Amino acid sequence: MNTNSLLESRVIMAVLGISGFMSVVILWSPYGLPALHKREQEFLKQQQMLMDLNRKNREIAMEVKRLLEKDPELMESLARQRGYARPGETVYTFRDHGEKR
Repeated sequence: MNTNSLLESRVIMAVLGISGFMSVVILWSPYGLPALHKREQEFLKQQQMLMDLNRKNREIAMEVKRLLEKDPELMESLARQRGYARPGETVYTFRDHGEKR
């Protein structure tokens, strides 16, 4: 059997047609390429969120370390955030325009 007669065979053409159709169905089905693209986007989003959380965890760990070492600058910063002042200092607070008394 030569190549021309093999390519002209109905069986080969039917197999190629069915496999082509199945490939299109599989690629564009709900579990095909669109779903893969959606999962890749979700993966990238989750990966970015994980990197942000890791950065925040490192910052918190450094702050805890500084608190354990009783870093005077950090202690003063935290005290001022809570409204404390040194003896003799005056603390001024400002309200937003939309804030009620």
